[in-house]
Amino acid sequence: MSAPLKHPNTVVIQPPTVTISPLIRFGRYAALSLGVVYGFFRLRQIREYHADIREWEHEKAVAAAEEAAKKKKWLAKDEMRYLMQVVNIPFEEGVKQFGVADLYKED
Repeated sequence: MSAPLKHPNTVVIQPPTVTISPLIRFGRYAALSLGVVYGFFRLRQIREYHADIREWEHEKAVAAAEEAAKKKKWLAKDEMRYLMQVVNIPFEEGVKQFGVADLYKED
């Protein structure tokens, strides 16, 4: 297809080109480069800060998991003792019969 036809009297007026001072141009590029450098260092600071936070949260989660495991084992011990009392089985015999000797090992 051909380009749309233009009227023969159509005149395109463009604004005159403006020359920008070299000092202003240098200032713009200097500000841009300083902003990039600042952003690089600031991003590095933020990454280090958040890495510390993630490490602290991980340590907290590990401690909570260990505490939950201890509580679970403690509750299992209590449940086994209760079951042995309900069934009237002596403790040592109940441990062997139920196969829960690993619960009563010392940590």
